[in-house]
Amino acid sequence: MAVDPKDQWARVEIPQTLVGRRAGTSARERAHALRAERPLRTLVTRALRIHTDERAWRKGANGERVTGFWLGRLPEGWFAFHDIPIGDRGANVDHFVVGPGGVFTINTKNLTGEVRVNPRSIVHNGHRTSFLPKAASEARRAAGLLEAALGKVVQVRGVLAILADEWVIKERPSDVFVGGPRGVKHWMLAQPAVLRSDEVIVIAAAASKPATWTTPVEATRSRARTVPAPEA
Repeated sequence: MAVDPKDQWARVEIPQTLVGRRAGTSARERAHALRAERPLRTLVTRALRIHTDERAWRKGANGERVTGFWLGRLPEGWFAFHDIPIGDRGANVDHFVVGPGGVFTINTKNLTGEVRVNPRSIVHNGHRTSFLPKAASEARRAAGLLEAALGKVVQVRGVLAILADEWVIKERPSDVFVGGPRGVKHWMLAQPAVLRSDEVIVIAAAASKPATWTTPVEATRSRARTVPAPEA
């Protein structure tokens, strides 16, 4: 019995995918929501350059777009995903990249003033931040989720892509690479090849599925793996 092509096409299912999701989507939506709640107040605070949650989310979205711009210029054989919802509590991974040089979670910060990079801390305008431990934790969490999805260990490196007015680099951390968005791109390309093209595609396929990132972390945390990121 012949199959009607129209009927066959109607049966095709297109699964959900994170491919094409724009960098900074969640932060931008949050900023829009806050602006809609108090439009007049938003105009006044913007004019007076007063720090607000709306401004912070908007600035964060802009930073993620800059990083997304540079990651979008990775060569063929590299795959980048942006604004990945992770877990069920509203958390997200700003950027996820996989290519011959490895697997990376990238957290973007858009800062005003000075950033001082120490081997065990990032200091912003004289204040010690939690950027490094959070970036390392994000990489561990991603490693556990990918391991659960693929049934094998996936090594993930944490990265911080920071936009800042002034940099002071005393010594780079050993476990998380820290640099500007453009520098992050070049650093990843300079990494020695550790994945074959077929391995890259398998990991990218898993990363593109929303379900990969919603597996309960507690079930995989003990198996998560990370590797140190060498200096540039």
